[in-house]
Amino acid sequence: MLTKKKEGKQDLDQLLSNAACCSQPSAIREICKLINRPGMRSLAGGWPDPNVFPGKEIAAIAKGLLEMNAGVVLQYGTTEGLLELRAQLTDWAREKEFIQCAQDDILITHGSAQAMDLACRILLDPGDVVLVELPTYFGGVGAIRSCGAEAVGVKLDQHGLDPDDLEVQLKQLNKQRRRVKGVYVIPNFQNPTGATLSLERRKRLLALADQYHFIILEDDPYSDLRFEGEKIPSLRALDQSERVIHMRSFSKIFTPGMRLGWVTAKTDFIRKMVVAKQFVDCATNTLSQYILLEFIRGGRLAERIIGNNKHYRAKRDFMLSQMEKHFPKAATWNRPQGGFFIFVHLPEHLNADQLLLEAIERNVAFVAGSSFFINGQGRNTLRLSYSQASPSEIEAAIAEIGLLIKKKLT
Repeated sequence: MLTKKKEGKQDLDQLLSNAACCSQPSAIREICKLINRPGMRSLAGGWPDPNVFPGKEIAAIAKGLLEMNAGVVLQYGTTEGLLELRAQLTDWAREKEFIQCAQDDILITHGSAQAMDLACRILLDPGDVVLVELPTYFGGVGAIRSCGAEAVGVKLDQHGLDPDDLEVQLKQLNKQRRRVKGVYVIPNFQNPTGATLSLERRKRLLALADQYHFIILEDDPYSDLRFEGEKIPSLRALDQSERVIHMRSFSKIFTPGMRLGWVTAKTDFIRKMVVAKQFVDCATNTLSQYILLEFIRGGRLAERIIGNNKHYRAKRDFMLSQMEKHFPKAATWNRPQGGFFIFVHLPEHLNADQLLLEAIERNVAFVAGSSFFINGQGRNTLRLSYSQASPSEIEAAIAEIGLLIKKKLT
């Protein structure tokens, strides 16, 4: 019996969206896959240290909630987030952050990454421009690009985003009749450089936002991880024109696995973000919200932040001491006042991407700085994270990296 010849398979990839075709995997996520390799000493991922996770406290809280009120804590919640938790965060914002907001000005999200995604969804159209730091966290850039908008770089130094260069970029874009919708900034202990935006520059940025009519996307996951120095008011706290969307995370100060964050902005913006979230995931995990609520009510979050800062400060100091011991003088780096990262500059003729490949062969991982530059620069830079690695891993990894750099210089 004759059988019909099979036709060639159709290329289903042709049905993918332009955004999906153009999207690139996270460099850090790809590198972090190496962490489970036996013997790997990783200074790559900016993940919190599991040794500070309040596992026993969370277990006790969860047990009580499930025994007393399982029907509520396991049910769907409102898209806005648990009312009692938003009330707690309203008080927290006023008392600790000097942010004047109401419960309706706060949305509970699945991490600050979702807050950034929702903000971009309600603000950006294809062809819009958002100015970002050079270098910056590529998760924020990814959210911008996923909406069809373009990220344009602005210089950054040890004091944060350079407002003079920002104004130059704004003038040029205006002449080109480009629509600048916003500026994305990580003001405290920036990822990847560890830089903190000075108070003077924060005020200048807000003035430029008024002058050029754009929104400030303030991504602030590290502000509670300050080891030293005076706390600087957030852009949202200084904002008099309701131009700031202020995004926070509980991943660094509570637990990342709970996937909890929050965002505060003008009420109309929050309402639009709520509508956008309804069609993304309906609501944030209810049980996680109740666990966090009880953790805050018991005063344990404030205690945990103090403990975290002591823990991470010691790890920062240890890494810096090892770098002084093993790195050549031709390499330079910052001393962050908080956060998770130290950013290294090598002589310009050295390539950190190549250095990374050689380090991986020695079971050492870090993140090459070029991953954070949207303009292809930063080939001679690298980011080191002290947050998750143990002291012995830090010591061994820094010694290996230092040896590799010295070999490149001879």
